[in-house]
Amino acid sequence: MIHARLYDADGRDREIDPEPGIADRIKDRQLLWIDVEGRDRADLETLASAVGIGRHLAGRLAEERGRADLTQYSDHIHLVLETMEAAARHGDDARNGSDAEPERRELDVVAGRNWVVTVHSDPTPVLDRFDDLTRGDTQYGALDAAGFIAAIVDEALAGYLELAEEIEREIDRLDERALRTRPHDDVLARIVELRRRIGLIRRTLTPHRLAFAALARPEMELREELGRPWPGLTDRLDRAIDGVENLRNLLLGTYDIHMGRAAHDANEIMKRLTLLSAVLLPAVVLAGVMGMNFRVDFFEDSANFWVVVGTMALFGVSLLAAARWRGWL
Repeated sequence: MIHARLYDADGRDREIDPEPGIADRIKDRQLLWIDVEGRDRADLETLASAVGIGRHLAGRLAEERGRADLTQYSDHIHLVLETMEAAARHGDDARNGSDAEPERRELDVVAGRNWVVTVHSDPTPVLDRFDDLTRGDTQYGALDAAGFIAAIVDEALAGYLELAEEIEREIDRLDERALRTRPHDDVLARIVELRRRIGLIRRTLTPHRLAFAALARPEMELREELGRPWPGLTDRLDRAIDGVENLRNLLLGTYDIHMGRAAHDANEIMKRLTLLSAVLLPAVVLAGVMGMNFRVDFFEDSANFWVVVGTMALFGVSLLAAARWRGWL
C-alpha cells in the first residue's frame, strides 16, 4: 500500500498519486513524503519509477536488514532504522504494559532532493505518531530532506525513551516487591527477565551510532540536495543509550535490595533458632543431670520432680525476658 503526501509551505498540503517521475516536479518549499506499507515488489517498482531509485535499491527495500545502516548513493541516501515500542501500546495483553516482549520493526528511509520515502513491513507506531503530528496544513514543505529525516528519527528515539521510562516504572514496582518478599515470590526471575529485555533494547539501539555518525560526517555537508542533518541527532541518540544503560544500574540496585532482604530474613530465622536453643539449653542440662545413675537424697522425694520442672520453666522465662529487654524479640 502506497500513501503519498505533498507538503507545500506556500499552499496547502495534499494527498497525491505517486506518478512516474513525480519527484522531478517537486518545487522549492515543497516536500514529498511517500510511505510504503509492505514490501510488495509491485509497490516498490511503482516507488522506483516515482522517485527514480535504481533496481538495486528497490531490491534491497524488499528485504529487511535486521540492523541499523546508512548507504549513500549519488543523489540520495538509504537509512535503515530499527524502531522499538512497548507491546501494550498496541493492544496486546500485557500486565502493566511490561510483560510482553517489546515490538521491534525495521523502517527504511530513502531521501533525495525534496523527497523522502519510508518503507516498512507492518504498521509502525513511529510513523503513525509522526503522521498525526504532520497532518494538515503545515510548514513542513520548507524543510529539506535531511530535516524531515531528523524529525522521523527523533520520533523513533522517543519510542525508545518511552520504553525506557516504562521499564523504569516496572523496576520501581519490583523494588517494592523485593522489600516485602513473600515465600515463592518470583522477584529474582523478574530481574533476569528485565535484564534480558534491557539487553535486547541496547543491542537494537547502539548500532544506530554508526549510521548517525555517518550522517554527521563533513562530506554530508556537500550534499546540498539533501540539506544538513539536525546537529543534535547524535546527542539525542546518546541520551537514549544512556537512559537504557541507566536501567541496568537501577536493576542492579533492585538485585541488591532483594539479596539484602533475603539476608535479613535469614538473620531473623537464625536469631529465632538461636533464642530457641538458648531457652531449651538449661532444660537439657537439668534433664541430663537428673538422669545420672547415682543415689542422692534429693531424688528420693517425688515432689522434687515439680521443682526441677519449675526450675526449667523459670530459666526459660528468664531468658525470654532478657531477650525482650535487649530488643531481640
